[in-house]
Amino acid sequence: MSEMTPFSVLGLNHKTAPVAVREQLALGPELTLRLLRTFHHEKVFEEALIVDTCNRTEVYFVPRAGQADALGYILNHVARLKQARLVADASVFYRHDGLDAVRHLFRVTASLDSQMVGEHEILGQVKTAYHRAVEAQMSRFFLNKLSHWAFRVGKRVLTETELGRGSSGVAEAGVELVQQLFSRLSGMTVLLIGAGQTAESAARRLVRDGAARLIVANRTVENAQTLAALVAETLDSNGDEEIVCPAILRLHAGQLPAAVEKPARPPSSLKTQAIGLEEIPAVLADVDLVISSTAAPGYVLTYDMVKTHLSRRGEPLLIMDIAVPRDVEPRVGDLPNVFLYNLDDLDLLVKRSLDRRHEEVPRAEALVEDEVQQFGKWIGSLQVAPTIQLLQQHFAALQQLQVKKYGGPFRNGQQEELAQFTDSLCRKILHSPIAYLRDLSATATTSDILATVETVRGLFGLNSQEPK
Repeated sequence: MSEMTPFSVLGLNHKTAPVAVREQLALGPELTLRLLRTFHHEKVFEEALIVDTCNRTEVYFVPRAGQADALGYILNHVARLKQARLVADASVFYRHDGLDAVRHLFRVTASLDSQMVGEHEILGQVKTAYHRAVEAQMSRFFLNKLSHWAFRVGKRVLTETELGRGSSGVAEAGVELVQQLFSRLSGMTVLLIGAGQTAESAARRLVRDGAARLIVANRTVENAQTLAALVAETLDSNGDEEIVCPAILRLHAGQLPAAVEKPARPPSSLKTQAIGLEEIPAVLADVDLVISSTAAPGYVLTYDMVKTHLSRRGEPLLIMDIAVPRDVEPRVGDLPNVFLYNLDDLDLLVKRSLDRRHEEVPRAEALVEDEVQQFGKWIGSLQVAPTIQLLQQHFAALQQLQVKKYGGPFRNGQQEELAQFTDSLCRKILHSPIAYLRDLSATATTSDILATVETVRGLFGLNSQEPK
């Protein structure tokens, strides 16, 4: 495949480069789209796809004939777009070609190459990358097929293995605990104390799963209002949330992402409320779940406060204290129907889940490898030379079949003439298609070749045949 259908990936990730280097290459949505449009305008790549997340920046591309230094070309344009000098150490980058590049994309989409193996976000991030490539007109037949194949691989790994089961982080562990304690999440009221990223992630997940009311408490009410709007952001029409890495965006842009400055209005079905820390006791009796993550020097929730203001009449209250130092006085967990978990409890749940996930890695790797081989066979079937051979064999078989079927009434000499006539007719019919395919392989783009060959194979019913 690598010789007949050039395809490569260049990139760096959490395994090859520290965050101080990765942030230099982090692009964000706007610069990613601008870079893809530059590729389209300058026509250095036939097709290109950029996967840009907290942990990786990768450019997948089909090069044009005669292309030289792809890495230098990409880095120069990234530096120009960001108006900054970039790392010059080429050792932090990796390059894979041909089926190795396909294998890398499949592993990325299946979360086997993630910092947290089995995480779900990467599938949505790759889909977003594909949609941007389509918007910039940098995805054609080859990348369209490859991207959708990768989506299928990612879904198969998540559904057919246990790789994505259980919590891969504190936020997910917290959501797991909520699901175990409550029969359903719809109608739940969540109190989010502080502005910690982990607490925000857990609350955002609960809102997506059906929580009806979100109360955000913070020392500064304006910050609480902004955070409430962030958590209440809805998913896109495809159900895939675009994950933005605030840490990298703050480092390389010096500011919060645009969504923070101009928060989206929460959906009408979700009620949000922003309060100061001093107002927490007044709302305790109304909440089902408290997620606390502040930098306060003392307890934000004390035993006496919870006992005094909590008249729940038999309804359970789950409190997740994920702050260091702790926000919740440990004795709160002794109160009836109050379930208190701290960071150590959640970390233990995460460790158990990750142990189970890593046991599933061999199964997931085998599934990915099977898909890589299937993709390689599909690509191999769309090469010009074997397709021409199949066409010739197909028409030769048809010619012999027809001579055998209709040659009975003819004498021996006439049968020979019939065979020569039908053979000559088949060759004349094939002359133009074969000449067109040969010219195409010398002049057309990779996607044009693949799309044309696939059409030819479909027209003549060649997909079930193999060259002899």
